[in-house]
Amino acid sequence: MSQKIIKPEGMELIEYLNDGYAICNKCGAVMDRREDPNGGCDIYACPSCGWEVDEMEYEYEDDEEVEWASSVHKSYGGDIPPAGCRACGGPYPHCKTSCKLFDN
Repeated sequence: MSQKIIKPEGMELIEYLNDGYAICNKCGAVMDRREDPNGGCDIYACPSCGWEVDEMEYEYEDDEEVEWASSVHKSYGGDIPPAGCRACGGPYPHCKTSCKLFDN
């Protein structure tokens, strides 16, 4: 029986990260958590590409670097959207009042 591989994008990605799921930095799939056979901390393992990382060393990295041309920068009123907003694709900055990422 094969396992279903989930590769969330956009708002779904934000929801998975907010819910505490580990996302593979190599291919973007939701990672499995398993016990370390050597008795250390748990290990996250990607069911899609096989990448593994210790739970304590894991950090989701959005390696997409966006260059902001002056015309794009002006369209956001000089305010560069955070990486999560770029992934969501919502109507930034008009979505700030309804988005839980901006709750204080």
